[in-house]
Amino acid sequence: MEPAALIGVVVALIVLGGCFAVLRGRRSRPGPTYMPLRSTAASPVDEDTRTDQLLDELAVIASTRGFLSMKGKDPRTREIGAELDRMNGMQKMRDVHRVVAAELGGVRARELEVAWDGIGNWRG
Repeated sequence: MEPAALIGVVVALIVLGGCFAVLRGRRSRPGPTYMPLRSTAASPVDEDTRTDQLLDELAVIASTRGFLSMKGKDPRTREIGAELDRMNGMQKMRDVHRVVAAELGGVRARELEVAWDGIGNWRG
C-alpha cells in the first residue's frame, strides 16, 4: 500500500471511529496509560468493544475497496457479518447496518445489505 493511501486509511479510522462512537452514544475508549501485561490482541474484549472494532473496520473497507466489487462480495465484509451474526444474530447485524447507513449513507448501506445476503437470516 502506498504511503498516501495508508495515511488516508489512518485518517478515516480516526475520523469515522470518533463519529461512530458519538453515534453509538458512548465516547471512544482511551488506551491504557500504562504498559499492559499482555498484548491487547490476546486480551478478551467485551461485545461493545468488538462491535466498535468491526464498525471501524467496515468504515475502512467502505472507504478503500468497498463492500462489493466486480469480483463480487468482499470476503472480509462477509466475515464481519458472520461474526456479528454469531454475537447476537439479526439484531446485532441490524444495529451495525443502522450505524453504517447513518454515517456512510444509503448507497454504502445498500451495498452492505447485498454483501451480507445469506448470512444467518439476513436477506439483502
